[in-house]
Amino acid sequence: MKNENIILLREFIESQGIMCESYLRETTLLERDLRITGNDAVEFILAFGKKFNVDVSKFRLDEYFEAEGILGLFFPFFYKYINSPSKKKITIKELLDAMESHVLNPNGMM
Repeated sequence: MKNENIILLREFIESQGIMCESYLRETTLLERDLRITGNDAVEFILAFGKKFNVDVSKFRLDEYFEAEGILGLFFPFFYKYINSPSKKKITIKELLDAMESHVLNPNGMM
C-alpha cells in the first residue's frame, strides 16, 4: 500500500506546484527539502487533509514550519541559519502514515 500511496502523494505534491526530487523518499523533509513553509505550509496541509481524508485539526503548524517574512525571500540560501533547533521535523513518512491512519500525528504526538 505504501508504494501506491507514495505515487499518489508525489502526484499531489506536484499538483500543488511543488517541485519534487526524481525519487521521493520517506526521509524527505517537507520544509528543508521541499521548501514548504509559511502560508504555503498552511495551504499544503489543509489541501493534503482534504485530498486524502486526513484529520489535520490537531496538527500544530507553528511547531513544524517557519513563518513567512523577509527571511522567506532568502530561504534557500539562509535555511541552515534560520532553521530553529526547536522546530520539529515532518517527513514524507509521516504523511504516508497519515494517509493510512487518516490522522496527521507526526512522531506519535497529539
